[in-house]
Amino acid sequence: MEKIILILAGEQPTDHVLSFFHYLSGLGRYRFHVLFFQPARYAEKPVLKKALGFPYVESIVAGDLPEYVSKRQEIEENMSDFINTCNKKGLIVSARYLEGPLMESLIEESRFADLIITDAAIGATKQVPGTLLKQLLMSAKCPVIIAPALKSTISEVVFCYDGSNAALFAMKQFTYLLPELNEARGTVVQVKNDDLPPDEKGMIASWLSNHYAYSDVVTLKGEPGNELFTYLLKKRHALVVMGAYGRSLLSNFLQHSQADLFIQSLTYPIFITH
Repeated sequence: MEKIILILAGEQPTDHVLSFFHYLSGLGRYRFHVLFFQPARYAEKPVLKKALGFPYVESIVAGDLPEYVSKRQEIEENMSDFINTCNKKGLIVSARYLEGPLMESLIEESRFADLIITDAAIGATKQVPGTLLKQLLMSAKCPVIIAPALKSTISEVVFCYDGSNAALFAMKQFTYLLPELNEARGTVVQVKNDDLPPDEKGMIASWLSNHYAYSDVVTLKGEPGNELFTYLLKKRHALVVMGAYGRSLLSNFLQHSQADLFIQSLTYPIFITH
């Protein structure tokens, strides 16, 4: 893996996303490209809006705010300190301050990256806890890892499986991107009223044993969304891999009232791919 993007809120990056970054940087010789951003109350350029059915132009832009310049300087100082610290540790790091529409810039950067690391609460507010995260998960052109809210090591990789090619692709993509975790336990979990056919279960077990020191195949019964998240919320020292199947479940979950609590208490990283 040659390029990992780390997304940081520039004024005050959260400790847990930095902790996960340092943990991951210790696994292999990766190249990190750090994207700093400043959550803005206003757009970067005038935009057309409506009020009481009449159009008007919001002429106040982010650069007009009195605190904009001072916050920008603070972020640039944080960028410089971050790079200097990483260089002293021998890490290969570059950094950029994102200007203009945040999501458009992130998607463009993701086209030429192998992996994105982001904070679970990126761009979150009390009203819309998962809006920016949901957009990133659905539109990124490379896999995304959501950093956990708690500092933790990884001793198990849990693959969410529904029998689809997308689920198998996610399993393979993660394993090829992060082969350094081959000493962990590899667990495939599916939610299905019937057990896996013996031949399919045997092939999954064989694939897991070829890549991981220990392996297991778990079948849960019941409603997929509820059973899967109940199972995952009990996990510790794990990393969860989700393909299109799991990404859809997570995206729907972020619309629920429990999403804010889930984001704040996430105890393990989640790897999500298309």
